Amino acid sequence: MLALALALTCIAQEKQKPDESSSEMHQMIVTTQGFLAIDTPKGWVQSEGPGLAFFLPEGVDRNGAEVWIYISGAPVGPNEEDRDAKAYIQSDIAGYKQHFKNGVVREEEPIFIPQTKQQAPCYSFQSGESHNAFEQVVYIDDGNRVLTLTISAKNSAALKRSLGSFHEFAQSYRGSIQMGSGDDKK
Repeated sequence: MLALALALTCIAQEKQKPDESSSEMHQMIVTTQGFLAIDTPKGWVQSEGPGLAFFLPEGVDRNGAEVWIYISGAPVGPNEEDRDAKAYIQSDIAGYKQHFKNGVVREEEPIFIPQTKQQAPCYSFQSGESHNAFEQVVYIDDGNRVLTLTISAKNSAALKRSLGSFHEFAQSYRGSIQMGSGDDKK
């Protein structure tokens, strides 16, 4: 166990070193399921909330927030409810449409994730409710799970103001280390 902790610390420190062309340090976010190599969105802070990680704009408390970002994950594979990322996305959309009878789902241009060299599917959701009326979700295939990066807003103006930061956030994803899986996703 000590060796695992030491290895993870070394990996986390290695992942935080800036690359030769960048002057910025990259982050490794600790979650209940392991580590995510992804940077906190610019102008945002990590906070308590749902999912593996939750973010609010700087200076805004959770009760007064018009917009927030969170990361969730769902397992996929032959022994799971959804066999792969594509099946998970379709299931997620179907569940949304069932829950929000008047909800609208629109497929957006995929987001290119440079470090993992994948085109991450992106969808916009409009529920018609006041709490999470507008959402955009980026689905990242992370091997035996799908990570969902979600920006949720109470109004379209708050969503539009924050989409640039959200897309940069998604593009900063560099991989994960999942606890108990024995896999190092890079």
